Amino acid sequence: MKKEAKRKTPYYLVESQLQKLSFLFVFPIVNWLFMSSTIFEMGEINENVIISAGIKIWLIFAISYLIIHLTEKHLSAILKLKQFWRKLALYSLVVIAVSMQFSPMIEFAVQLPSPRSVFGPRLIILIEVILYLCIVYIINQQKHAFEISLILKETELNRLRSQSNPHFLFNTLNMINAEIGNNPKNAKEIVFDLSDLLRKNIRMAQQGHTTLHEELHLVSLYLTLQQKRFKDRLTFVINESTETKSFRVPALILQPVIENTVKHAVAPYASKAHITVETYRSVENVVIEIRDTGPAFRDKDIVEGDGFRILRQTLELRYGDAYYMMLESTPSGGLFTLCLPVAN
Repeated sequence: MKKEAKRKTPYYLVESQLQKLSFLFVFPIVNWLFMSSTIFEMGEINENVIISAGIKIWLIFAISYLIIHLTEKHLSAILKLKQFWRKLALYSLVVIAVSMQFSPMIEFAVQLPSPRSVFGPRLIILIEVILYLCIVYIINQQKHAFEISLILKETELNRLRSQSNPHFLFNTLNMINAEIGNNPKNAKEIVFDLSDLLRKNIRMAQQGHTTLHEELHLVSLYLTLQQKRFKDRLTFVINESTETKSFRVPALILQPVIENTVKHAVAPYASKAHITVETYRSVENVVIEIRDTGPAFRDKDIVEGDGFRILRQTLELRYGDAYYMMLESTPSGGLFTLCLPVAN
């Protein structure tokens, strides 16, 4: 959680970047084009007049930006500038006051009458400032709503992880209980291995997200633990692509899949079983495949248990409908496929 807090961007930085872009580029260019068209309509096509007007317009907005920026930085709390109307008053007063220092903004030749309107150009600038503040207000409201949505999603993910950990623990404890009567020594070794596995499991759950490499390492620890339970009945291999090692995923997403594979493809049968875990990168997705050599089953008979329910809800919260997940029967055994979008 501390890492997430460090990456959180203060709300005012969005406004600051937009303010800099608007005051130093957008507003000066728009007003310069408007003023140039006015000069053209009055018949005074003079490069010096147009350049002089452009410099004055840019100086008005540049000085206004500097004054507003310093005021917001040092006096925001005193002036209560988070209120929209107070901010509007500040911007309007600063822009109008600065523009008064550069009157007249258009200096025609002596023989042409200068525009008498002083209010007109400043009204245009004032309208631009109001539009700018309205846009900033809307952006900040959307950003605030987005942050609330992220908090709610994180809360829901924490709830799902809190369900996943007991589910995993109960399954493993049942396995130990079955071994105590048959092989106490092996059960004791399993307890030690379980301690290491739980320690890593809890740490990853607290992180919230992890790399696919770490996730596969947890899978390897779990399957090694299961090998002690089934002795020489179970073998496994993990083929991890170099391109997918640093890919970040929600923590513990493969745990319910591996548990389900052992439960349905290994435990009920006396024959040897083999599990293959493979990852690779496609153009738009990272693909994770888990294969087993268990017996065939009908896809329509699949019943989604708690583990898969938690997994599906976690993926929906993180990726929306951009992920793909499928469990199916093949001639060589069960196949679980998970595609996660690289863009997310």
